[in-house]
Amino acid sequence: MPKRIDMVNSAGRFAIAVLCVAAYFLFSETVLNLTVFKGAKTDFDYYGNLVFSKEEAESADKFKRDIISLGEERQTSIPGTIVFKYKPAVRESFTLNSDGFRNEEFKKKEKDEFRIAVLGDSKVFGFAVQDKDTVSSIAQRKLREHFHKNITVLNMGVEGHDIQRAVATAEFYLEKLEPDMLVFYSWIIDIQGAFDFGNINWPPFKGDEKLIPGIEGKEEDRTVYDKIKLLNTLKHTYISDAEKFAARTSEKDFPELPIPQQKVDFAAKFPETYLGRMADATAFFDKKGVASLFVLPALMHTKRPLSENEKFFLYRNEMYSNGINLFTKKCVDGVKEALKTGKYGANIVDQSGIFQGEQDTVFFDGIHYTPKFMRTAADHIADEIIKTLERGKYFEDN
Repeated sequence: MPKRIDMVNSAGRFAIAVLCVAAYFLFSETVLNLTVFKGAKTDFDYYGNLVFSKEEAESADKFKRDIISLGEERQTSIPGTIVFKYKPAVRESFTLNSDGFRNEEFKKKEKDEFRIAVLGDSKVFGFAVQDKDTVSSIAQRKLREHFHKNITVLNMGVEGHDIQRAVATAEFYLEKLEPDMLVFYSWIIDIQGAFDFGNINWPPFKGDEKLIPGIEGKEEDRTVYDKIKLLNTLKHTYISDAEKFAARTSEKDFPELPIPQQKVDFAAKFPETYLGRMADATAFFDKKGVASLFVLPALMHTKRPLSENEKFFLYRNEMYSNGINLFTKKCVDGVKEALKTGKYGANIVDQSGIFQGEQDTVFFDGIHYTPKFMRTAADHIADEIIKTLERGKYFEDN
């Protein structure tokens, strides 16, 4: 039977529409894979570019591509310990030495050298900044200028390190580094770990185990849709739009969903566990003749006023982990109260209030400082080191 002419036209139009969609999809996926978006597996670029200067954005993009180029298996563990670190690598933005840290090769300490190692998470490592703008580099310049001494500040930061792992790293490398002072800088990873797993002690690695992922996310959590760049980009766009809508329509600056009941006890026990680990570490390093200083980093949760960008991330936190904002606030408030008792010593410095009153975005992705405020935090750390060294009269006899 001959087909009706309108049916032929309709089928043809439908086929053309399908081909156009397929062509657009193929073109978009090709562009996302071959251009600067090749490594954009999260909306890191989007939020960074909202607040970075042109120079900062170019530097951050270079860093991002370099860190992603290391691959998802860029970290390696040390069996029998809870230490993990980077694998050696050389990139334009950074060099990871043969021990896997963002430094030149570790050398034997010179006779007149005073050596400080800074340990902690990605803030110490220097997320999205070049070598000269890391906490250790900025602190080294300021300390040398202040004391006019041969002072070296080593960068021992690793993405995902909490206090437990930072202390274990210091212990493991103590003999090789020969430090005169250790500075620990970690908090948000500790709180997130307590929320997810409770206040547990990490078990030693049995071998080279798969570790905490970087900005790529967890491979096992990625669906087939996540692996298609176009769909992944659209997903992040929808998430961003949802958090913006929630932030702009809500009357609250700080969203606080109830802490899940099974996690209430984790928050209550966090201060004693967290500060207790610091006290134990202090006693250990004191016996070794090494000074220690613990600096509690600034958190987005303690900053007021929040920028619009920071509000977005607080709402995003709740979208992914209901109750995490209030949980974090409870942990922070508990630590502050515990410090007032004086029980944990004088070598713990609370840096959480240094950005109070700052209108601009400090935490561009909810965790990491912008390059501008990275310098502010590093200057503050250097000031605290100076106070500690002067109080201990370390250089008066020289």
